[in-house]
Amino acid sequence: MVWGMSLPSGFGEFFPMGNFEAHIDFEADDWYRRLNAYYQEQTPEEQKRLFDRGKGDGPSYAGYVADKLISERGAASSPGALPVSPIEPHEPPRSFVTEKGYKSLGSLIMLNDRILAVDEALKAIIERLEPAVHEFFPIEIRMPRNKVYPGSYYTLFIGQYFDSFSPEDSQEESFRDYGPDYPNHYTHEKSKKGVTGLALTKAAFGIAHLWRERAFREWLVCFSDELQAEIAGAGLCIPKHYQMKQITGTVS
Repeated sequence: MVWGMSLPSGFGEFFPMGNFEAHIDFEADDWYRRLNAYYQEQTPEEQKRLFDRGKGDGPSYAGYVADKLISERGAASSPGALPVSPIEPHEPPRSFVTEKGYKSLGSLIMLNDRILAVDEALKAIIERLEPAVHEFFPIEIRMPRNKVYPGSYYTLFIGQYFDSFSPEDSQEESFRDYGPDYPNHYTHEKSKKGVTGLALTKAAFGIAHLWRERAFREWLVCFSDELQAEIAGAGLCIPKHYQMKQITGTVS
């Protein structure tokens, strides 16, 4: 079978409140400041290589980098946006500072900008099942009063996207499209009933264990039955996820 996970919608153990690279007890997001300062320090040629915004009024370099961590490489995150390029060594956030202390966090959590992070145990499972497919970047989880959350975390770049979603085989109330300006882009109902009403074609995702669907972009994370079983068997805690309908068929 195949499993689907919506992004967490409320703050808590799977979505801690805080900011990237902020000073302890300070709310500002210094990750964006660091990236934009780095960009301004580069030569015009290097700026163009990193982020060729041309004459448009698009996002800043920092905003583009945030998109890179959640979007399919080589594709545009939205109509008119720049194609997503490989992640540079200096670009991932180095820390995330929470606004309050947490006794426990999930093995998979969402940080700001819909960026995902996983702990060491989940990283090891993913890398064993799909070596060299996904990318991980160390990130320190800090809390108020100079406390550091125990254990290692890594921001997760999911390295594969598929066109497995079958609207014809899914429940009508489980999803809706974005209209003619966004062809083949959908949003799904985040409830259990909504996720279980979605249908994916096995021939499209094949033997993949962790991926995103192009139809839903970063809003839906998909797991194979084997990956879900390994997570459960290891006693790891991740956000709510549900079995979706798996159908046979051919890839168009």
